[in-house]
This record gives sequence, structure tokens and C-alpha cells, in this order.
Amino acid sequence: MKMTGIIFSEMYTDALNSLTQDRNMGAIPFGGRYRLVDFALSNMVNSGILNVGVLVKQHYHSLMDHLSNSQEWDLNRKNGGLQLLPPFTTENAHTGDSRGKLDELRNALDYLETISTTPYVLMADAYVLCNIDYRAALEEHIASGCDITMLATKVTESSQQEYASVMGADSNHKMTSYALSYTAKPGEYASMGHMIISREFLINVIKDYTARGIYDFLRDFVQHEFNRGRLSVNIYEVDSTVLRIRNMNDYFQSSLAILNDDVAADLFRGDRPIHTRVTDEVPAYYGLECQATRSIIADGCIVDGCVESSVVSRGVKIAKGAKLKNCVIMGGSEVGEGACLENVIVDKRVTISAGAQLKGLASNPVVIRKGVTV
Repeated sequence: MKMTGIIFSEMYTDALNSLTQDRNMGAIPFGGRYRLVDFALSNMVNSGILNVGVLVKQHYHSLMDHLSNSQEWDLNRKNGGLQLLPPFTTENAHTGDSRGKLDELRNALDYLETISTTPYVLMADAYVLCNIDYRAALEEHIASGCDITMLATKVTESSQQEYASVMGADSNHKMTSYALSYTAKPGEYASMGHMIISREFLINVIKDYTARGIYDFLRDFVQHEFNRGRLSVNIYEVDSTVLRIRNMNDYFQSSLAILNDDVAADLFRGDRPIHTRVTDEVPAYYGLECQATRSIIADGCIVDGCVESSVVSRGVKIAKGAKLKNCVIMGGSEVGEGACLENVIVDKRVTISAGAQLKGLASNPVVIRKGVTV
């Protein structure tokens, strides 16, 4: 494959603070057995990309543990494979603050210059979940002759909202307008945070801009250069399911969206599987009086209560008389007898006491932090 992969594993950490207080965003559990980073990483591997660097800033021990020796993605190689790219030891690194993607990419310069030998780089944000083949996007990028190809979804009446990057395009998919943090109109394109660029071009941009104290890749490079007619951008339209997790409500709605058969079929394809770290567990146990409808229940669970329209991760115990509706329950948590939860996100190793009553809104779920007792 002619591309090297770079994954930005930390975006919108403030908006997801309840889940990122002690973990990297890419390590947030999703779908009962996955982590957010699994999707971008699996897409790269399924597309034949064998050199992948994951940019990290802080709280990345759980991500390191999850990726471990990367054998599940077939990236435990003598040459190339998977590498975590931590920040330089600076005051900015200790605070965890990021001045922009160019600031983060500066940490990948040595990787891009000495380890990677491919002519192109694919940059992807871990907060965007999809299942696509990047080879077709690369072919279109080369054919377009443009400096950058951005992967995007076309905005419809039902998907109008504010996106990080919104683009207009002509009939040849060449970008004609570019706006940041903008409410998209039908017919415009919403960026997925995935883009293809020449490796040498990217290296030169990183060196040139960071040397002058410029760190925001999208605003200070893409938008600035495009508005001055010095940058050509091709848009590659993705027409399959794309989930963007920018805040807690996005996470909640995206987690429940995979209960929809069409969404699940788009994301979890047999020909392009989403790989994750393998954890050996016994099959889930369902008690004689339990009820489980339209839910995902992972291995190792003990279900004696009622579960409706929920996503339950490995090793969760749901006691007799407990009722869960529209909930996301992460691994190792326990729901006590007679407890009632609706529109609730429960982080790992939480204990919900017997008889507890927790009810949030579909647009504002209750979030229980990791390891607490309620």
C-alpha cells in the first residue's frame, strides 16, 4: 500500500470529560467490545496500510494496554507496524493542551521522515466511526491531481447541523468553499477528519508552519492557503454510515444507533471486520426470569433482570428485578436488584446499588464515572 496512517486519538476530550478523565479518547469503549480507535485502525489495516502511527498526548496507558503488541491488527511487525507517538516533554505536553494538529504532527516528524517510506499519508480522527476502503480514495486522490483529498459525507435535510469543517464542491468534486465550525446546508459536504496528502508535502508543511509558531492545520493551513488560491482540494464522498462522536450526547446516540440493523450492517461488515483486542470470556448467562430485547450483550455477562434497547459490555452483572432501558453499561459494572436505569451511561467497574433509580433524557443522559458506587 502506498500510504502511511496517522491517527489523532484525542479530540473533543473536554466535551467527553466524564469518559476521558483518566483515559485517552481513542480508548473509550464502544459497542460492547470495541474501543473508538479500533475503527480507524481496522479501516487502515483492511485497506492494506501496514505502517500506522497513533498520536497521543495524555492518559494513554489504557490505550497502550488495549493496543498491546497489536497482533489483532496484524501490525506486530519487524519493519513498520504500529507505533504510539507521544508528545515532546514540554510544559504544553504536561497540561495536555493542544494548539492544533500541526502541533501534534510535529511529534510525528521523525516517524514520517525515517520510518515511513510511502509517498502518501492518510490522517484520520479516532472520533469518526465508519467502515471504508481507503484504496478507492487514494486512487481518486492521485487521479484528481489535487494537493489534498478530504473524505466527507454529503449533507441532507435530516443531517443539517454544525460540523467542524464544511465544504462546497463543483460537479468534479473539487472544493469551492471551506468553512469551519459551520452549520451545513443540504448539498454541502461535512468533513470526516480523514484526508490524504503527499508525505513530502506534509513534512514540508509541518516544518514550515511550526517554525513560525503556526499550529492549526485546518484554519491556518487548509483554509488560509485555499482562500488565497494556493491549495487545491478534492472531496471523496462517503455514502455509507458515518458516526461522529464530539460530545457526550453524540456518544450516547451513536452507541444506541448500532442497535439499528442497517447501521450495524454498514459498520460491522464481514468482508472488512473491525478488529479489537481479544479477551477470553465465557458466554453470557441469561437467568430464567430475565428479559432482553433489541440489545447488545457481550460475553461474560450475567443477566437476571430486564434489558431493553441497551448496549452491555463484557462482564456486567444485572441482578434480578433490575430494569435497563436505553443504557450503555461498560465492562465489569454491577446493577443491583430492583435498580431502574433509563438513558444512562455507566462507565467501567461501577456499582449501582439495589433499588437505585437513575433516569436521564435521550438528549442528556446521566453519566456515572468509572469505579464509583451509586
